[in-house]
Amino acid sequence: MKSEMIMIKKVILLVDSDNCKFLIVKKDNCWNLPVVDNTNDIKKEFFNIYNINIDKINVIKEEEDYVVVKCITNDKFDNVNYNEKILNEIYPMISDQQQKKLIFDISTKIFMETINDSFWLGIILSVEDAIDNYKMNAILTDFLLFFSSIFCIETINYKFGEIKDNKYVSSGEIKKLRKSYLKECPLYNSNNIKSIINSMGINFDNYVFDIVVFLLDGKIIDINSRTWNKKNKTKFELYNGIVMSPRNWIKNLLPELYEYSEDLRKIYVEQFKLRFNEIKIEEKSYSTYKIFDKSMSYDEKIYILQRIGLLKTIMLISNKFGNGNYITLNEQENITLSFDKFLIKAKATIIELIWNDSKNNIIPFLKNILDKLTNKIDTDFYKINRKYRDNIHYGFYNEITDSEYKILKKNQDIYLNYIIVEFEKKLNYKFNFSYKIALGLAKLQNWFFKGSD
Repeated sequence: MKSEMIMIKKVILLVDSDNCKFLIVKKDNCWNLPVVDNTNDIKKEFFNIYNINIDKINVIKEEEDYVVVKCITNDKFDNVNYNEKILNEIYPMISDQQQKKLIFDISTKIFMETINDSFWLGIILSVEDAIDNYKMNAILTDFLLFFSSIFCIETINYKFGEIKDNKYVSSGEIKKLRKSYLKECPLYNSNNIKSIINSMGINFDNYVFDIVVFLLDGKIIDINSRTWNKKNKTKFELYNGIVMSPRNWIKNLLPELYEYSEDLRKIYVEQFKLRFNEIKIEEKSYSTYKIFDKSMSYDEKIYILQRIGLLKTIMLISNKFGNGNYITLNEQENITLSFDKFLIKAKATIIELIWNDSKNNIIPFLKNILDKLTNKIDTDFYKINRKYRDNIHYGFYNEITDSEYKILKKNQDIYLNYIIVEFEKKLNYKFNFSYKIALGLAKLQNWFFKGSD
């Protein structure tokens, strides 16, 4: 931050105290954002005025007479003149008109982000319903559950929407599903993985046909263990409610926009449907005993089983659709619906997911892969990717410049493709004559035992 600029300007602070809850202060019976005047040491001056420590200071807006700074605090405060609320709760409380406009502008950008996300998730849902290939349908269903569960919770948490029908869908169940995607690293001894192993009969030590691999052009695109627990028929209403939520969000919240968006959607649904139907996916039974090198740990094997399909799905969708799919809604205001923008945020989310898996768990081969990425990736990429990923949260909106956008587009694909290649090196799968003999014997054995029952 350029301190010489800060010295002559008022500094308005968005102090994030906990998951996009921002500090407001009461003075003369009016609530406003905290302000620091004419200083080149914001941390010190802020502490002197408010007795609160702040960190990670970033300038997000600069005008002639003021600068807006976003930062965080880990301090707890019980002063009756302090409060912390999300932006949609702060807006009606703020007295200062300049600050009110600032919050309104940020909230508008967040709102447009939710519209963009809901529009394209709704298109994928429509395509999933319409395509002929049930294998592609299953892959898209999991993609929808992943990102629609995030959409659901974020719109609820930051008051951009609500659950209309809690008969089948509860926020607790959605949070649990979202957590399973974003927070739970797939490792051998986790409860979720143990459940999958036991249910599927996965056996790393004996040659049995315990998994199904989905193939595109002879290469694995997904493995059925990744989506196994999402087949629970008793949760059909829950899962259906979640994947429908982005589309229903527009219908419930913006009925005047719904019909217009549906007309726009039809054009893209037909385009996407044609392209998805061109994707021919095969399925073959295979063995986890044969697919992995025996020297790999159970954790490494499980990690690849559960993550490679996610990586390959996002790249498949990106390669098919990720260039130039956008609709201009208002040219003067530069308002567009952009599938490319949605995909870049989805990729950013998955990249951060992989990074967190490595950071918070002991997975040596993954750490080794990520360490080798250092000299392949632009220095600023990780910071920009994390900033853009944070737009999955509807509590704040991070702007990125055109140059940052270019860095994202280039380096995300380098990152994801590199990891996919490294994962592929750990897999062995051949569908030769020996495989056919073994599969035939397994089917015969299964038939025999079923018959004896």
